[in-house]
Amino acid sequence: MSRRPRLRHRRTARRALALLLLAATALAASSLLVAPPLSAQEYHPALDPKLFPVAESLRPAVDFWHAIWSKHSSREAVIHDNEHLGVVYSVVDANDLYDVGLTDIQVAKQRQKRVDDELDRVKNVLRELAGLRGPKVHEGDVARVRYALRNVPGNDRSKYRAAISRVRAQTGQSDRFAEAIRISGMFMPRIERIFEERGLPIVIARLPFVESMFNYKARSKVGASGAWQFTASTGRMFLQMDSAVDARSDVLLAAEGAAKKLAREFDSLKTWPITLTAYNHGAAGMARAVRETGTRDIAVIIEKYKGRSFGFASRNFYPEFVAAVAVYEDREELFPGISPMPELRFDEFTAPRYFSLLDLAQITQSSLSELGELNPALAADVVRGDLLVPPGYPLRVPVGAAGAFRAAYDRLPAERTSERQLATEYRVQRGDTLGGIASRFGVSVAALQRANSLPRADRIYVGQRLEVPSSSSWTPITTDLLAQISVATLVDPVATNGDPGPDSFADPPRAEPSEHVVARGETLSRIAAKYGVTVEAIVQANGIRSADSIAVGQRLAIPPAGSTSSRPQTHRVRAGENLSRIAERYGTTVRALMDHNGLRSTVLQIGQVLRIPS
Repeated sequence: MSRRPRLRHRRTARRALALLLLAATALAASSLLVAPPLSAQEYHPALDPKLFPVAESLRPAVDFWHAIWSKHSSREAVIHDNEHLGVVYSVVDANDLYDVGLTDIQVAKQRQKRVDDELDRVKNVLRELAGLRGPKVHEGDVARVRYALRNVPGNDRSKYRAAISRVRAQTGQSDRFAEAIRISGMFMPRIERIFEERGLPIVIARLPFVESMFNYKARSKVGASGAWQFTASTGRMFLQMDSAVDARSDVLLAAEGAAKKLAREFDSLKTWPITLTAYNHGAAGMARAVRETGTRDIAVIIEKYKGRSFGFASRNFYPEFVAAVAVYEDREELFPGISPMPELRFDEFTAPRYFSLLDLAQITQSSLSELGELNPALAADVVRGDLLVPPGYPLRVPVGAAGAFRAAYDRLPAERTSERQLATEYRVQRGDTLGGIASRFGVSVAALQRANSLPRADRIYVGQRLEVPSSSSWTPITTDLLAQISVATLVDPVATNGDPGPDSFADPPRAEPSEHVVARGETLSRIAAKYGVTVEAIVQANGIRSADSIAVGQRLAIPPAGSTSSRPQTHRVRAGENLSRIAERYGTTVRALMDHNGLRSTVLQIGQVLRIPS
């Protein structure tokens, strides 16, 4: 047989193969036009890769935090390598502990024991691989750990020995992220407007997910406070902080401070990955990192910079932020059924002089508790009347009530406003302690610390000037003065169409309530029982933010016994509240609350609305 037909057959086969390859290449090219893959510097379409690049070396860390935010709940702990976040050894699941009737303390102890045991197990396996002495381990565990570390460079024994000290447990956050998504709805639209007005990328508005999960009461080990986690020293640079106001506790006011801080630091640090990391590590620290590494590439800095305080939190801050943005943007897919709450709505009123919140609340017939909730930056002393609202503070009032508050303030006699706070100045003398000064002026140590932004009670020095809050409340407005100011003329007809509405004003204050001076050991429930009223009635009558925040010597107005006109029909759950505390506040029982709301569990969510039984 001639060889020529065979050669012709081979040529035909080659041509066919070439055509197939060409067709495959064309198909691939056409598919790229439809759905191009993410570039090496792009992680999510919501993040502009020019502003927020994600190098390949950062992807394992970003993917790790994405799973922490969206996959693993707080009932789980991920056991991993704290430098190579792509190395995950195992996941400790404690879900079963929550369904067997254990107390919270018992659950926490048993969960921690499981985590500690798993950490020890992984470390023992690493010791075995490193050739070190230790307990006997299972062959299957050895294979799994060896596989987890397969991409980490180094020879076997030294690699495993070094990994022993890097084993770490990270609690999942998916349930907390879901709750934060709900809470964020109240603030996110306004935060985005704040950032947009300053020319900042809108996605940075997602930063509170990393900092606090939108918990305005969050407090870190180093004293950072609020949803945006400002320390006292940094907060004073960008926020209003004095005896009457701590803007760190207000998500929106703190957002304005965060926008100022970020804009200023971006001007000097030049890139957003470096600027965002500076939010955690400090601008001076990141400037030092840039100098020592000779680059502004965040991936290189994370890998090579060995600053003493540049630890796990600082190294991971930018990857956490990138992952949080991606999870938030994909929230409908990752958290089906979880929707952001409606945006918080309010009007604002400012005054040129100090004034008492109690005065305007009485004149406009507004609820003190509602004003306190709208203004979390105001100290409880302001709501009680021990301190005045400072001039220029943007007091939030119910929608449509700004005109009424403005008119009420304008009608106040001159003596009902002030040019200074209800406080005196004291110069620290040799031998003084904060406790001794507080005792001398009849105020609490906590009030002195808050008034002077003192992080610790033992940090005062000779010659220091301290602002000492007043130990007595602002003199209550008289009935005669109230009668002279007609509430009807204070309502803003444009904003309210002549009707203040049920959400703008509460019931009128009751005339001539009794008064009770709190004695040592007394609680609101005991006082309420003594006078035959509910805890909530006393809370509302005195503008108390928390039912467990009364102090010895505090004067409480006691409303008439048996009165229920001020009792609300619903209650929105706040951080730290449980059914027992809410039941006590409204003079009812936990069982009545559960039955009235169809609750099968005592677990509550922040922002949940409960109906209060009659």
